[in-house]
Amino acid sequence: MRHLKIGTSSVRGVVGDELTPEIVANFACAFGTWCEAGTVVIGRDTRASSSMLRAAVTSGLLATGCEILDLGLASTPLIAFAVRELGAGGGLAITGSHNDGSWNALKFIGPDGALLNAVKTEELLDLYHASHFHRASWDQLRPVAGGIDVAGRYLDHLLAGLDAEAIRPRRFRVAVDFCNGPLAPLAARYFDALGCTLLPIHAEPTGHFAHAPAPRPEHMATLVHEATGRGADLGAALNVDGDRVAFVTHDGAALSEEYTLPLAARTRLRRRAGTIVTNLSTSKMVDAVAHAFGQQVLRTAVGESHVIELGSAEGAVLAGEGSGGVAVLPGGLAFDGLLTLGLVLEEMAVGGSSLRDLADELPRLAMRKQELPCPPNLVHRVVEGFRQRHSESDPDGSDGVRVSWPDGWLHVRASNTEPLLRVIVETTTPERAEAVLADTLGYARRAMQGHGASA
Repeated sequence: MRHLKIGTSSVRGVVGDELTPEIVANFACAFGTWCEAGTVVIGRDTRASSSMLRAAVTSGLLATGCEILDLGLASTPLIAFAVRELGAGGGLAITGSHNDGSWNALKFIGPDGALLNAVKTEELLDLYHASHFHRASWDQLRPVAGGIDVAGRYLDHLLAGLDAEAIRPRRFRVAVDFCNGPLAPLAARYFDALGCTLLPIHAEPTGHFAHAPAPRPEHMATLVHEATGRGADLGAALNVDGDRVAFVTHDGAALSEEYTLPLAARTRLRRRAGTIVTNLSTSKMVDAVAHAFGQQVLRTAVGESHVIELGSAEGAVLAGEGSGGVAVLPGGLAFDGLLTLGLVLEEMAVGGSSLRDLADELPRLAMRKQELPCPPNLVHRVVEGFRQRHSESDPDGSDGVRVSWPDGWLHVRASNTEPLLRVIVETTTPERAEAVLADTLGYARRAMQGHGASA
């Protein structure tokens, strides 16, 4: 269990090593008990292990007396929508998200269609660790319902959140890299409804990923080539489970996933004023967009459940993270890559601008990110060392350590999903960002060796 990554709303690990069918079945039993043996919507991504884990999930949920609505291959946003639309007691997405093919995970969704928050996750973990599961007798076992079709209603939901009438006349050509995930058939219907021509890349749902799944510039070489070569107005890289997206301009610039939230924020704030919620690690580009509309940005701990929860509590109109995940509130309580892509198309259509124009209007900031392998038993030592090192700067300790200066900020925290220390720096110049990053990584390495206090 010490190598299994258990975070708010999810559990993940390397399949066959940390994540086994036995563990998955027990977590499914815990979730079925938490749902009070109600109806649970399940779905899976395309990776090779997802069918095996589906069998374990199904067994665990059935054992507690749940009725299962199985969407088959489905994105996480679709599963979350189905939970709300069908009035289910919860949802369970089997997806390794941004991790490579050796990993997989369970994402737990509450009856509101949002990932479980910290309190609900603790309730679930208490059930799991105590093995306090409801056990259905043979005559209480309920069926697994397959062939559930909510795609049409989901598409209506997406289109209702956009100015489709403004998008259709532009006849955009959109290159989309699906990274061999499950979204291509649904996306084809979506773009057809928006009057766009879809140029699919890696659309076959094989689960053998053509590149690393996370939508980052270093994974967009094929997308850049195809988007420019086929005359696309923009390119989009979708996460395997469809909750994150990053973009490529018509002239081949691969934009960091940090651009996604501020680009979507322009459209959302133009249509509806309100607060934006993001995390402590996200670029301040979004602050510039919000301030231009006279609105504020609130920050919280890293993680979809954290930003959604705060966004809902504050009546925000948008919640998102620098990973490329964005949720349009209050209509949806899950990150949704297709809807976010539609918001960017709408901004291009309404303003007659290219994606390059929109990106160039954002502030020029220098961000550097690096991951440092860090055993879980050393994380506290390293983070506490940073807290002491920057004590005079009044650091924010709500999620690792975040330090702010007039020309930028630094955030050091443990990953929620992998045995890593994540370091994010953003400043006004590349030179300053590189210097802060190098200093921070050097200190972290010394702290892991037990020399942090004197460094």
